[in-house]
Amino acid sequence: MYFESVVQPEHEGWLLLDSLCKRFTYHSRELWGEKIVNGFVAVNGEVANLETVAHRGDKVVYHVTNYTEPDVPTDFKVVFEDDEFMLVAKPAGVPVHHTGHIFYNTFTAIVRRGTDYETATPMHRLDRDTGGLMLFAKYAESAARFQKNLDRILLKKFYMAVVRGDFPSEPVDCTMPLREDPADRLRLRMHHFADGKPCHTRFRKVGVGELSQPVGGETKYSVVEAELLTGRKHQIRAHLAELGFPILGDRLYSFDGVYYEKMSRSWSRDSSVDNSEEGLTAEDLAALGGKSQMLYAYKVEIQLPYWKESRVFDCADYPADMAALVQNAKKNA
Repeated sequence: MYFESVVQPEHEGWLLLDSLCKRFTYHSRELWGEKIVNGFVAVNGEVANLETVAHRGDKVVYHVTNYTEPDVPTDFKVVFEDDEFMLVAKPAGVPVHHTGHIFYNTFTAIVRRGTDYETATPMHRLDRDTGGLMLFAKYAESAARFQKNLDRILLKKFYMAVVRGDFPSEPVDCTMPLREDPADRLRLRMHHFADGKPCHTRFRKVGVGELSQPVGGETKYSVVEAELLTGRKHQIRAHLAELGFPILGDRLYSFDGVYYEKMSRSWSRDSSVDNSEEGLTAEDLAALGGKSQMLYAYKVEIQLPYWKESRVFDCADYPADMAALVQNAKKNA
C-alpha cells in the first residue's frame, strides 16, 4: 500500500520530517523518523532521509506495510464545478477526514484521487454516516482565501431526515442549546443544557408513512426537512432526539446508544474494523430501522464571491432504504 501526498505551499523549505509530523498526526515524530530512516518515504521518486527539505508541490510517497482498512463506499458525484470550487455528493459511511482506523479511504482522499485536484479541500464537513452535498475548494490556496468567509459563501444548508413517529404538521423552530455531558457514558453525545452552545434548526414535515415493522414500538415514520441555521456538532441528530423523534438508523442517539456501544466493542476487539454495520446483527439493524443513518444533506444555497446572484443546488442520492421511505412518504403528503 502506498499513500501519496503533495507538499503544501506553507511548508516550503521545511524539513520533510517536520512537514509529515504537522500534516499526518497518526504517527509520532519518532515513528515518522524511523519510517524515513528505513527507506519507506520517497520524494519525487528519490528515497528521502532526515535531512530532506520539502518544497512546494513535491510528491511524497509513503510505503505502508501490513496495512488493511475496512471497506467504505468510494463513489461520488460532482454536482457542480467551476475554476475554483466543486460541489460533491458524499455517500454515507465514509469519513471526511482520517479516523482511528481509516487513513487512505477518507472522503477527502477519495475526491483527490478521483479528480485532477491533488489539494482539493473540504470547506465544511459531514459526519461519517451522513451523506450529501459538500463544497470543496479545488486548490489549497482557494480554501485558505475563502475559509474565513464561509458564511458568506455557503448561505443555506438543508437536510432530509427520516425519523421515528408522526412529526408535528406545523414547522418547528428548535433553539435548544447543546453541549456534551461529562456524566454521559458516551461522552461524544450532545444534550440540551441551558448553558450549552446556541443552536438553531428549522424543521418542516414533508410526509408520513407506515413502517413495515415497528421501531421502538412506533409504527409510523416521518420525513422531515431540516434547515441548519447554526452548525454545531450533531446538531440535527441531537435536536430531533431531544424532541422525541430520533433518526432511523442512528446508533448514537436512538435507544440510549446501546447499538453504538455494541459497535464500539467490535472495533476494540479488532483494530482493523471500522464498518458502520460491524458488530451489529440483522436483528439489530431492523431494531434501529435502517442499515444506515437516514440523514442526508440534500440542498444548498451558494453565493461565490464572483457571482452576481446566489444559486441553489440539490441532490437526492439517498441510500436505497432511505430513498424508498422518502418516496412513499411524499406520496402520502
